[in-house]
Formats: sequence, C-alpha cells, structure tokens
Amino acid sequence: MATQRRQAAHDSGEDIWNRVVKAGDTGLPRQEAIGRNTDAQFERGKGWIRDFQCKNAKKGFVLVHGHYVATNNVDMCTLYAALRLHSLEHQAVRIRKCCLDNLPPEVQSDLPVMLLVKTCNDILAALKFLNDAGFSPQAAAAEAAQTKAKTAPTTGSGRKTSGTTTRRR
Repeated sequence: MATQRRQAAHDSGEDIWNRVVKAGDTGLPRQEAIGRNTDAQFERGKGWIRDFQCKNAKKGFVLVHGHYVATNNVDMCTLYAALRLHSLEHQAVRIRKCCLDNLPPEVQSDLPVMLLVKTCNDILAALKFLNDAGFSPQAAAAEAAQTKAKTAPTTGSGRKTSGTTTRRR
C-alpha cells in the first residue's frame, strides 16, 4: 500500500493565500478559503501564511466577521488584533485559575512557578493597559462598523424590501 506524502505547509499556504487575495477585502468564509485542502492542511497553511507570507507580501491575514482576508485595512487588522488579544487575556486567566493558583503553597516559591505566574500577570497587566485606554474588541468593532457605514454606497446594495426585486449577476 502506497503512502501519500504530507503536503508542505507552504503549498497549502500559497493555495489559501492566492484564493483569499483574489477575494479582496470581502474575504472568504472558511468553506471557500479551505479550497481542496484538508482541515489539517488548512491549519498548517494558515500558520505558514502568518509566519512567512504576511511579511513577504507586507499584508495582514485576518479573520473578521467569519471571513479570511488578506489586507492592510486598518479597521480589519485592529479588530482582529483586539479579538486575539482579548482571547489571550481569557487564556491567561484560565491558566492561572486552573493550574497555577491551585499548586500547593510549598511550590509557589519555585522559580518555574514564579516565572509562569509573573508572565500571566504581565500579560494581564498589558491587556489591562489596553482596556483602560479604551481599546477593546467591542470598541474596535464599533469603529469598524462606523467606518463601514460612512463608506458604504448609498444605492443598490441595501436590504431588499417588499415589492422590489433584486437580480443577481
């Protein structure tokens, strides 16, 4: 029985990147961005894009409102960054609560434990600084929505109302 060679991350990444770039700032939902890749290839490809391709192409690769986008759009990039940092904040809290805070008192002064607790605390302090400055996923989303509303065309793309017909091209 012949075994199949695992597809290299850059092959999957280039395939995904090309598809997403072609979609422009509209982006693609996962189902379309994944293309012919398996779920695992898609995850490895996204990693390659974020580790290498973004720097090479000088573009961000973000997931905004369920769509993958290759862009330098400030609103999309800041919203994505705010959402990821908010997730990091929750992870740091959980790490402390679920394991570090529950270690016996006699090991709380061990160097590895102290370093891990300090790192969690430093992450939380940095993110508190962002929150105190008014920078949050909610604020970034509101700003992106406000910008989108200002730049949205006023005709032809609104909701369909009763008595009107819309034809797809």
